[in-house]
Amino acid sequence: MNEIYKRRRVLTEQLAEKLGCTVYAAGVGLFVWAKLPEGIASAEKFIDQILHEKYIFIAPGTIFGSNGEGYIRFALCVKEEKVQEAIDRF
Repeated sequence: MNEIYKRRRVLTEQLAEKLGCTVYAAGVGLFVWAKLPEGIASAEKFIDQILHEKYIFIAPGTIFGSNGEGYIRFALCVKEEKVQEAIDRF
């Protein structure tokens, strides 16, 4: 299972970088946290645009508390094929 999640993390970090986000590299667990690109003030507006234009759902950090402002969170429960599909949409 660790190898599966490791591969998913690598792909998810690639997706975050495609979005212009900075990944929290020291993160562990089943989530990838990423800082919004410079100049983006609202995670909600940022992810809404991605959802409507690319059909990709990403969680805004703010739904996890006030410390999540300026961040988005990806879950590693998505299969590699789906993450690759999301990357390919960009």
